[in-house]
Amino acid sequence: MSVESVLEEGGKAVQRALRVRSLAIWLGPGELMTGPAWVGGSVCDTAVPKEVLEASRSRRANLGPRGTKGMALAVPIMTPNSGLLGVIRAEAREWDQPQQMLFQELAMEVGYALETSKMYGRAIAAKERSEAILAHVGDGVFVTNDRGEILNWNGSAETVVGCPTRRAVGASCDAVLGLHEGERTLDCSKGCPLIAGASRGSVTGRQMWRHRPDGSRQPLLVAAAPVPGAGGAPAEVVHSIRDISRLRESDEAKTMFLATASHELKTPLTVIQGFAQLLMQPGKLDPEKTHLALDAIQSRAHQLNKIVDRLLMSSRIEAGRLELHPSPIDAESIVRERVELLAQGAGRQIELIVTDRIPPVYADEDALITVLDQLLDNAVKYSPGGERVEVALATEPDEVWVTVRDHGVGMNGEQLTRCFDKFWQAESSDARRFGGTGIGLYIVKSLVEAMRGNVTVTSGRRGGTTVSVALRRADSTRRFPGLDQSRDTDRT
Repeated sequence: MSVESVLEEGGKAVQRALRVRSLAIWLGPGELMTGPAWVGGSVCDTAVPKEVLEASRSRRANLGPRGTKGMALAVPIMTPNSGLLGVIRAEAREWDQPQQMLFQELAMEVGYALETSKMYGRAIAAKERSEAILAHVGDGVFVTNDRGEILNWNGSAETVVGCPTRRAVGASCDAVLGLHEGERTLDCSKGCPLIAGASRGSVTGRQMWRHRPDGSRQPLLVAAAPVPGAGGAPAEVVHSIRDISRLRESDEAKTMFLATASHELKTPLTVIQGFAQLLMQPGKLDPEKTHLALDAIQSRAHQLNKIVDRLLMSSRIEAGRLELHPSPIDAESIVRERVELLAQGAGRQIELIVTDRIPPVYADEDALITVLDQLLDNAVKYSPGGERVEVALATEPDEVWVTVRDHGVGMNGEQLTRCFDKFWQAESSDARRFGGTGIGLYIVKSLVEAMRGNVTVTSGRRGGTTVSVALRRADSTRRFPGLDQSRDTDRT
């Protein structure tokens, strides 16, 4: 019952019991009692009579002066727990001792009703607050009883398990989750097996798994804690579950990355070591073959240096220690230079398409060269049949677009979604067709975004991949998020 309902019903009860016509109730202790007041069933602003203020200060009943309707009596509304809650005032022709005592008892009953109403309101507010917090917790949270039946199931649990609350609540934990620890299936029908063997009564960080609808395993991090009942024994158990699929995938990707990086490093080192051993044997090679061996060593050393540079750059990006110094630069000349160098080095024809006058872009020159080299390397590498590679430059009102398009093997849906992920490899088998550490596009995306640009990738059904990089024009007046355009230097 709300406070307003208590005042309404309590006021009517006092009027009937005392048979008084005029009755008003003020809430609030002491000098704060300045209105509004409950008067005759409605709340209104009214001046506080002197006897009401006196009753609130002294916390004793106070008779006021006789008015047109009789003598006024103001009685404090008090309870032992809450103290002074307010003052109730009524007017009658006379107030004998029994009437005054009855009035005080009725005022106390109104006080108890108000106290109960406020406690109920606080309990409801606390419940709503707890439910709101529970609904927005990132981990799945649910509560089970001593028979393993689910009593409560939050929204995150719906997301993690894929089971709506209406189906989960009332069902058994076994039926909804079916948790496994290792190859052991947990039996929740006789209570929670997690806390049964726990020395401290609760467990955290237990790695478990369950079957997804498609039959695959879903790894989970599970915690459980007992909720004691009246006798102290666990009456309910609160659980939290977290899907750690991405963490597992990340760990596996890191392992694959280390293996791949080791392989990529070992390949040029093996060539360098082999030719160095030949060169150390006098007269083993004639001058022409010696020149070829030195050329191979130089080429492989350059390849090794590029791999190490990318690894170091990835480490700096991850640690937040990458520094860029953007300034207005001629993007067209840099693109032409990198296209010509790669075409000569790879012995491939790369078509450069420039349809507009390309204005300067605001970018870091070394970072732009790294981005272009990586995209051109990828375009050539993933076009093993000599398919054509195109580079296009175009301008927009605020941006310059650099597009690298190949007609090679292309990418499927998963590869498109995850190609910018760090440590992710499109080819995870031992029989890899293409080399690389798998961090190139991660570096590209990080560098482009650090220059307040944008990078997108698309792939056609018949193969081929297009990567588009948008860089901001140096003459653009549009403000870019996170950029102080009054400065000439960006640091990331």
